[in-house]
Amino acid sequence: MNVCLGGTFEYIHEGHEMLLKKAFEIGDKVTIGITTDILIKKMGKKGKSFEERKKNLEEFLEKKGWKKRAVIVSLSDAYGPAAHDDFDAIIVSPETFRRAMEINEVRRKKNLEELKIIKIPFVMAEDGIPISSSRIKNGEIKGKKRIKPLIIKIGSANEIKINATKKAFKKFFSHMQMKFESIEVKTKPQPFNREIMEGALQRARKAVLTADYGVGIEAGIKEEGGTYMVEQYCAIVDKTSYTTWGKSPAFECPEWILEKAREKEMKEIIPFKKGEEEKGAIGYLSKGMITREDITKQAVIMALIPRIAPLP
Repeated sequence: MNVCLGGTFEYIHEGHEMLLKKAFEIGDKVTIGITTDILIKKMGKKGKSFEERKKNLEEFLEKKGWKKRAVIVSLSDAYGPAAHDDFDAIIVSPETFRRAMEINEVRRKKNLEELKIIKIPFVMAEDGIPISSSRIKNGEIKGKKRIKPLIIKIGSANEIKINATKKAFKKFFSHMQMKFESIEVKTKPQPFNREIMEGALQRARKAVLTADYGVGIEAGIKEEGGTYMVEQYCAIVDKTSYTTWGKSPAFECPEWILEKAREKEMKEIIPFKKGEEEKGAIGYLSKGMITREDITKQAVIMALIPRIAPLP
Protein backbone atom coordinates (compact mmCIF):
# COMPACT_ATOMS: atom_id res chain seq x y z
CA MET A 1 0.00 0.00 0.00
CA ASN A 2 1.24 3.49 -0.91
CA VAL A 3 0.51 5.87 1.99
CA CYS A 4 1.26 9.48 2.84
CA LEU A 5 1.25 11.87 5.79
CA GLY A 6 2.52 15.35 6.51
CA GLY A 7 3.55 17.76 9.23
CA THR A 8 6.00 20.37 10.42
CA PHE A 9 8.11 17.92 12.44
CA GLU A 10 9.83 20.65 14.42
CA TYR A 11 10.08 18.43 17.49
CA ILE A 12 9.52 14.74 16.85
CA HIS A 13 7.31 13.61 19.72
CA GLU A 14 5.19 10.58 20.64
CA GLY A 15 2.27 11.81 18.54
CA HIS A 16 4.49 11.84 15.44
CA GLU A 17 5.85 8.43 16.37
CA MET A 18 2.34 6.95 16.51
CA LEU A 19 1.45 8.41 13.09
CA LEU A 20 4.67 7.12 11.54
CA LYS A 21 4.36 3.72 13.18
CA LYS A 22 0.89 3.21 11.68
CA ALA A 23 2.12 4.41 8.28
CA PHE A 24 4.97 1.90 8.19
CA GLU A 25 2.78 -0.89 9.55
CA ILE A 26 0.42 -0.69 6.57
CA GLY A 27 2.55 0.96 3.89
CA ASP A 28 5.06 -0.58 1.50
CA LYS A 29 6.03 2.95 0.55
CA VAL A 30 5.50 5.95 2.85
CA THR A 31 5.68 9.53 1.56
CA ILE A 32 6.24 12.08 4.32
CA GLY A 33 5.61 15.74 3.59
CA ILE A 34 7.45 18.40 5.60
CA THR A 35 6.16 21.98 5.51
CA THR A 36 8.53 24.46 3.89
CA ASP A 37 9.89 27.50 5.67
CA ILE A 38 7.75 29.72 3.43
CA LEU A 39 4.56 27.83 4.33
CA ILE A 40 5.37 28.03 8.05
CA LYS A 41 5.81 31.80 7.66
CA LYS A 42 2.46 32.07 5.85
CA MET A 43 0.89 30.24 8.80
CA GLY A 44 2.23 32.97 11.10
CA LYS A 45 4.69 30.66 12.83
CA LYS A 46 8.43 30.52 13.40
CA GLY A 47 10.54 27.42 13.77
CA LYS A 48 13.59 25.43 12.82
CA SER A 49 14.68 25.49 9.20
CA PHE A 50 13.41 22.93 6.71
CA GLU A 51 16.85 21.36 6.40
CA GLU A 52 17.19 20.94 10.16
CA ARG A 53 13.73 19.42 10.49
CA LYS A 54 14.38 17.08 7.56
CA LYS A 55 17.71 15.97 9.06
CA ASN A 56 16.09 15.23 12.44
CA LEU A 57 13.32 13.23 10.77
CA GLU A 58 15.80 11.22 8.70
CA GLU A 59 17.77 10.37 11.84
CA PHE A 60 14.58 9.27 13.59
CA LEU A 61 13.54 7.08 10.64
CA GLU A 62 17.00 5.53 10.51
CA LYS A 63 16.85 4.74 14.22
CA LYS A 64 13.47 3.01 13.79
CA GLY A 65 14.57 1.07 10.70
CA TRP A 66 12.02 2.83 8.49
CA LYS A 67 14.23 5.04 6.32
CA LYS A 68 14.53 2.69 3.31
CA ARG A 69 10.77 2.71 2.74
CA ALA A 70 10.39 6.46 3.26
CA VAL A 71 10.25 9.27 0.71
CA ILE A 72 10.51 12.79 2.16
CA VAL A 73 9.04 15.68 0.14
CA SER A 74 8.50 19.37 0.83
CA LEU A 75 4.99 20.79 1.37
CA SER A 76 4.59 24.25 -0.09
CA ASP A 77 0.79 24.27 0.28
CA ALA A 78 -1.81 22.80 2.62
CA TYR A 79 -2.52 19.68 0.51
CA GLY A 80 0.77 18.75 -1.14
CA PRO A 81 1.03 15.70 -3.43
CA ALA A 82 -1.84 13.98 -1.58
CA ALA A 83 -4.25 16.04 -3.67
CA HIS A 84 -3.08 14.63 -7.00
CA ASP A 85 -0.57 11.76 -6.73
CA ASP A 86 -1.22 8.02 -6.74
CA PHE A 87 -1.67 7.19 -3.05
CA ASP A 88 -3.93 4.63 -1.41
CA ALA A 89 -4.24 6.09 2.09
CA ILE A 90 -3.43 9.10 4.23
CA ILE A 91 -2.56 8.95 7.95
CA VAL A 92 -3.90 11.82 10.06
CA SER A 93 -4.51 12.92 13.64
CA PRO A 94 -7.87 14.29 14.86
CA GLU A 95 -6.37 17.76 14.29
CA THR A 96 -5.68 17.12 10.59
CA PHE A 97 -8.69 14.90 9.82
CA ARG A 98 -10.66 17.78 8.29
CA ARG A 99 -7.75 18.57 5.98
CA ALA A 100 -7.81 14.99 4.72
CA MET A 101 -11.52 15.39 3.95
CA GLU A 102 -10.69 18.50 1.94
CA ILE A 103 -7.99 16.60 0.05
CA ASN A 104 -10.52 13.94 -0.93
CA GLU A 105 -12.89 16.66 -2.13
CA VAL A 106 -10.11 18.00 -4.39
CA ARG A 107 -9.41 14.48 -5.67
CA ARG A 108 -13.10 13.93 -6.46
CA LYS A 109 -13.15 17.08 -8.56
CA LYS A 110 -10.13 15.77 -10.47
CA ASN A 111 -11.83 12.38 -10.96
CA LEU A 112 -9.19 10.70 -8.83
CA GLU A 113 -9.87 7.87 -6.43
CA GLU A 114 -10.38 9.03 -2.85
CA LEU A 115 -7.76 8.21 -0.24
CA LYS A 116 -8.55 5.92 2.65
CA ILE A 117 -8.34 8.15 5.73
CA ILE A 118 -6.76 6.49 8.74
CA LYS A 119 -7.15 8.59 11.87
CA ILE A 120 -4.79 8.03 14.79
CA PRO A 121 -5.91 9.24 18.25
CA PHE A 122 -4.16 12.08 20.04
CA VAL A 123 -1.30 11.16 22.34
CA MET A 124 -1.87 13.03 25.58
CA ALA A 125 0.66 14.60 27.89
CA GLU A 126 0.19 13.89 31.58
CA ASP A 127 -2.02 17.00 31.83
CA GLY A 128 -4.64 15.47 29.48
CA ILE A 129 -3.86 17.86 26.61
CA PRO A 130 -2.50 16.57 23.26
CA ILE A 131 1.27 16.62 22.84
CA SER A 132 2.37 19.12 20.20
CA SER A 133 5.59 20.72 18.98
CA SER A 134 4.36 24.16 20.00
CA ARG A 135 3.73 23.00 23.58
CA ILE A 136 7.23 21.53 23.77
CA LYS A 137 8.70 24.70 22.26
CA ASN A 138 6.83 26.91 24.77
CA GLY A 139 8.19 24.91 27.69
CA GLU A 140 4.79 23.66 28.88
CA ILE A 141 5.78 20.01 28.61
CA LYS A 142 8.91 17.91 28.26
CA GLY A 143 7.98 14.66 26.58
CA LYS A 144 4.72 13.87 28.37
CA LYS A 145 5.63 15.59 31.63
CA ARG A 146 3.92 18.88 32.57
CA ILE A 147 6.44 21.61 33.42
CA LYS A 148 4.33 24.75 34.02
CA PRO A 149 1.36 25.06 36.41
CA LEU A 150 -1.93 23.97 34.84
CA ILE A 151 -4.42 26.83 34.51
CA ILE A 152 -8.10 25.85 34.57
CA LYS A 153 -10.83 28.43 34.01
CA ILE A 154 -14.49 27.71 34.73
CA GLY A 155 -17.09 29.54 32.67
CA SER A 156 -19.27 30.39 35.64
CA ALA A 157 -19.30 32.35 38.87
CA ASN A 158 -21.48 29.72 40.52
CA GLU A 159 -19.69 28.35 43.61
CA ILE A 160 -21.17 24.87 43.20
CA LYS A 161 -19.84 24.54 39.65
CA ILE A 162 -16.48 25.94 40.72
CA ASN A 163 -16.11 23.55 43.67
CA ALA A 164 -17.28 20.56 41.65
CA THR A 165 -14.76 21.32 38.89
CA LYS A 166 -11.91 21.65 41.38
CA LYS A 167 -12.75 18.31 43.02
CA ALA A 168 -13.02 16.54 39.65
CA PHE A 169 -9.68 17.83 38.35
CA LYS A 170 -7.94 16.98 41.61
CA LYS A 171 -9.08 13.37 41.17
CA PHE A 172 -6.77 13.06 38.16
CA PHE A 173 -4.17 15.81 38.35
CA SER A 174 -3.45 16.20 42.07
CA HIS A 175 0.24 15.42 41.43
CA MET A 176 0.75 18.65 39.49
CA GLN A 177 0.36 22.32 40.33
CA MET A 178 -3.03 23.74 39.29
CA LYS A 179 -4.53 27.22 39.32
CA PHE A 180 -8.32 27.67 39.16
CA GLU A 181 -10.14 30.82 38.04
CA SER A 182 -13.74 31.55 37.08
CA ILE A 183 -15.40 33.98 34.68
CA GLU A 184 -19.06 34.89 34.34
CA VAL A 185 -20.63 33.73 31.06
CA LYS A 186 -24.28 34.42 30.22
CA THR A 187 -26.33 31.68 28.54
CA LYS A 188 -30.08 31.01 28.17
CA PRO A 189 -31.89 30.96 31.55
CA GLN A 190 -33.62 27.62 30.87
CA PRO A 191 -31.97 25.69 28.02
CA PHE A 192 -33.83 22.99 26.10
CA ASN A 193 -32.42 20.17 23.96
CA ARG A 194 -29.44 21.29 21.81
CA GLU A 195 -29.25 24.58 23.74
CA ILE A 196 -27.82 22.69 26.73
CA MET A 197 -24.70 21.52 24.88
CA GLU A 198 -24.39 24.83 23.05
CA GLY A 199 -24.43 26.69 26.37
CA ALA A 200 -21.78 24.42 27.89
CA LEU A 201 -19.55 24.80 24.83
CA GLN A 202 -19.96 28.60 24.79
CA ARG A 203 -18.88 28.77 28.42
CA ALA A 204 -15.85 26.53 27.84
CA ARG A 205 -14.68 28.39 24.74
CA LYS A 206 -14.80 31.75 26.47
CA ALA A 207 -13.00 30.40 29.50
CA VAL A 208 -10.12 28.76 27.62
CA LEU A 209 -9.00 31.95 25.84
CA THR A 210 -6.47 32.67 28.60
CA ALA A 211 -6.04 29.21 30.11
CA ASP A 212 -4.93 25.65 29.46
CA TYR A 213 -8.44 24.35 30.08
CA GLY A 214 -11.86 25.96 29.75
CA VAL A 215 -14.73 24.22 31.54
CA GLY A 216 -18.38 24.85 30.64
CA ILE A 217 -21.27 23.31 32.58
CA GLU A 218 -24.93 23.67 31.60
CA ALA A 219 -28.12 22.00 32.78
CA GLY A 220 -31.46 21.85 31.04
CA ILE A 221 -34.34 19.72 29.79
CA LYS A 222 -33.88 17.34 26.88
CA GLU A 223 -36.51 15.33 25.03
CA GLU A 224 -35.58 11.70 24.46
CA GLY A 225 -38.17 9.62 22.65
CA GLY A 226 -41.06 11.64 24.04
CA THR A 227 -39.72 11.67 27.60
CA TYR A 228 -38.26 14.87 29.01
CA MET A 229 -35.07 14.41 31.02
CA VAL A 230 -33.28 16.90 33.25
CA GLU A 231 -29.61 16.63 32.22
CA GLN A 232 -26.36 18.41 32.90
CA TYR A 233 -23.55 18.55 30.34
CA CYS A 234 -19.89 19.47 30.74
CA ALA A 235 -17.69 20.62 27.85
CA ILE A 236 -13.95 20.76 28.41
CA VAL A 237 -11.93 22.64 25.78
CA ASP A 238 -8.15 22.77 25.99
CA LYS A 239 -5.77 25.34 24.50
CA THR A 240 -5.32 23.20 21.35
CA SER A 241 -9.13 23.42 20.82
CA TYR A 242 -9.59 19.70 21.49
CA THR A 243 -13.00 19.27 23.12
CA THR A 244 -14.31 16.43 25.28
CA TRP A 245 -17.81 15.94 26.71
CA GLY A 246 -19.38 14.46 29.80
CA LYS A 247 -22.88 14.19 31.22
CA SER A 248 -24.26 13.75 34.71
CA PRO A 249 -26.89 11.18 35.71
CA ALA A 250 -30.28 12.31 34.39
CA PHE A 251 -33.85 11.99 35.62
CA GLU A 252 -37.32 12.39 34.16
CA CYS A 253 -38.68 15.90 34.58
CA PRO A 254 -41.87 15.94 36.68
CA GLU A 255 -44.90 17.15 34.72
CA TRP A 256 -45.60 20.06 37.07
CA ILE A 257 -42.13 21.45 36.32
CA LEU A 258 -42.26 20.75 32.58
CA GLU A 259 -45.50 22.71 32.11
CA LYS A 260 -43.86 25.93 33.34
CA ALA A 261 -40.25 25.38 32.26
CA ARG A 262 -40.55 27.07 28.87
CA GLU A 263 -41.53 30.33 30.55
CA LYS A 264 -39.55 30.28 33.78
CA GLU A 265 -36.22 29.07 35.11
CA MET A 266 -36.16 25.93 37.23
CA LYS A 267 -35.21 27.90 40.33
CA GLU A 268 -38.36 30.03 39.90
CA ILE A 269 -40.62 26.98 39.55
CA ILE A 270 -39.50 24.81 42.46
CA PRO A 271 -40.81 25.99 45.86
CA PHE A 272 -37.44 26.26 47.61
CA LYS A 273 -37.30 27.39 51.19
CA LYS A 274 -35.45 30.65 51.73
CA GLY A 275 -31.71 30.24 51.08
CA GLU A 276 -32.02 26.71 49.63
CA GLU A 277 -32.00 27.58 45.91
CA GLU A 278 -28.38 26.50 45.54
CA LYS A 279 -29.39 22.89 46.28
CA GLY A 280 -30.79 22.83 42.77
CA ALA A 281 -33.63 20.73 41.38
CA ILE A 282 -31.88 17.46 42.16
CA GLY A 283 -31.40 18.42 45.80
CA TYR A 284 -35.05 19.36 46.21
CA LEU A 285 -36.53 16.47 44.24
CA SER A 286 -34.31 13.80 45.84
CA LYS A 287 -34.99 15.21 49.31
CA GLY A 288 -31.30 15.82 49.79
CA MET A 289 -30.21 12.30 48.79
CA ILE A 290 -28.19 13.69 45.86
CA THR A 291 -26.66 17.15 45.79
CA ARG A 292 -26.17 19.47 42.86
CA GLU A 293 -22.42 19.41 43.49
CA ASP A 294 -22.43 15.58 43.32
CA ILE A 295 -23.91 15.40 39.84
CA THR A 296 -21.90 18.37 38.58
CA LYS A 297 -18.67 16.71 39.68
CA GLN A 298 -19.75 13.51 37.89
CA ALA A 299 -20.33 15.44 34.65
CA VAL A 300 -16.83 16.97 34.83
CA ILE A 301 -15.23 13.59 35.60
CA MET A 302 -17.03 12.06 32.60
CA ALA A 303 -15.66 14.83 30.36
CA LEU A 304 -12.13 14.18 31.64
CA ILE A 305 -12.19 10.42 31.00
CA PRO A 306 -11.34 10.61 27.25
CA ARG A 307 -8.25 12.61 28.21
CA ILE A 308 -6.87 10.26 30.82
CA ALA A 309 -7.95 6.91 29.31
CA PRO A 310 -4.88 4.84 28.30
CA LEU A 311 -4.27 4.05 24.64
CA PRO A 312 -4.44 0.34 23.68
